[in-house]
Amino acid sequence: MLAAALSQRLGYKVWRTTKSNVKRLGLRYGHSVDKLFQYNWFKEQGLSALEFTTDKQEAIAWIDAGLTIFGRRYLNSSCGKGIEIFEHTEPWGIPIEFNSCQVFTKYKKKKREFRVHVFKDTVVAVTEKKRRKDFDGQRDTKIRNLANGYIFVQGVTDEPEGLRLLALRAAAVSPSDFRGVDIGYNEKNNDLFIIEVNSAPGIQGTNLIKYTEAIVNYV
Repeated sequence: MLAAALSQRLGYKVWRTTKSNVKRLGLRYGHSVDKLFQYNWFKEQGLSALEFTTDKQEAIAWIDAGLTIFGRRYLNSSCGKGIEIFEHTEPWGIPIEFNSCQVFTKYKKKKREFRVHVFKDTVVAVTEKKRRKDFDGQRDTKIRNLANGYIFVQGVTDEPEGLRLLALRAAAVSPSDFRGVDIGYNEKNNDLFIIEVNSAPGIQGTNLIKYTEAIVNYV
């Protein structure tokens, strides 16, 4: 869809390809950076993000202390795939899924969650994850994905101060020219924190128009 929209706006054929050509301008989309690399990079850069560990004993200590822990079975995944939630240890031991997780993060409470779309070094759109009014499934605010009834909504109001700057700094973790930066916001503590950076964000609807405009201005 993006290639077609750009072809129409620019007046010449635009292709989507994985092959580079020195004679043509190329944009990078989908250069994935795994979650563990991201967490380490955010920490090195001093950015506000989720606290993490790969040490299973440390993760167990977090659980025993009454914390909610997210375990990731896959380091390259989207839409909550492979995420396990651990909230306490059972008398007979931890669930078997625990041992298949490669990294663990502490859950941070958030009232709001945003996805900031970044092209190159420019914010092109800010969306907010909100629950569909017609969703009648089980309420789960910890993982805000489509399966739990959450969708991205345009027209964000009362945008937290510093949201866009944090998104731009976080986006630098990926070599992709298109990034979707997921950021949580704890309103009570006025705390913005990075959840993850998506190197291949969905580009459709209003976002398609905004990305197209940003690219046209760039070229």
